[in-house]
Amino acid sequence: MIQKPSLEDLLKQKWSDKYEKQRALFRSTLKFIHTKSIQPFKGYFNLQLIENKVPTQIRDPETELIGEFNENDINFLNVESGEILFRVDFSNGQIVDDDNNVNENNDNPILINTAPICSYHSILVPFLNSKFQQLLSGFIAESVFILFKISTSPHLRIGYNSKLANCSINHLHLHLIYVDQIFENNKFPIEEFPIKPIANIHNTTLGEVENYPIRTLVVTGENIIELLSSTIDTLLAHEIPHNIMFVNPQMAYIFPRKNQFEFIHEHGMKPAYAELSGLMICRTKKYYEELTLKEIEIRLSELTHPLFDNVVQELIMLSSE
Repeated sequence: MIQKPSLEDLLKQKWSDKYEKQRALFRSTLKFIHTKSIQPFKGYFNLQLIENKVPTQIRDPETELIGEFNENDINFLNVESGEILFRVDFSNGQIVDDDNNVNENNDNPILINTAPICSYHSILVPFLNSKFQQLLSGFIAESVFILFKISTSPHLRIGYNSKLANCSINHLHLHLIYVDQIFENNKFPIEEFPIKPIANIHNTTLGEVENYPIRTLVVTGENIIELLSSTIDTLLAHEIPHNIMFVNPQMAYIFPRKNQFEFIHEHGMKPAYAELSGLMICRTKKYYEELTLKEIEIRLSELTHPLFDNVVQELIMLSSE
């Protein structure tokens, strides 16, 4: 019996080949990435300095959480063939690696991230040809969870940034990260914090991370899709930007946060899913050397959306239905 390759078997091999042989595809290189932990205890926030990064193309900023896909804006429809690693058939988890990667059948490609924060940092574009805007739904999340099923690594994490929450492109995409490439304990720092249960909704637990600078919801259970969908719908109804970090199909951290344009930082801190999960990406050496735990705690606490408790109460009401 021939064993099918796991997600990592192909992703790591092809990503490494492109990094070694097609370095021009990348806007930053791994040797210019430095990571360190912040005291008082190891694992509570890490700083990462990315030097020598080629700037992205300047584009008009997004001003609405829900809008429309714009073919004239930057998107993944005409991505360079060299950036494509392979595709995934969401219906059966089959990894597809053939010439169809660059034709009309190229839905669900996995691409290199041209500005990686670690080795194997990749981008998934679900249903590419459907031209979805950057708007996650329960259906999309359930489809994306096939990646966890074909993965053999406990270190895979999937990140999502909504519009107005520091997403870079308004074409539905998610980030694939292997935390063992960044953290010695193989977890995002937020995963070390206790979770306070709030309610059982749709046979799934809604909780909140305790003692963490930005108030964070956690959805856990055997099937989180229904509660995840309700949470996203509630956030959208209140026009609340959000970031999500999936640990696995049974656990998601959800960050309801202020609009990115309400958060101005002198050193250009741009909190997205990675930063909110505990990896503060610095864009200057001075900032990397001077940023303190206290400043991180203050600035992230300021990012908590003022309607956080309203969202929680509306979700709790679902438990009584």
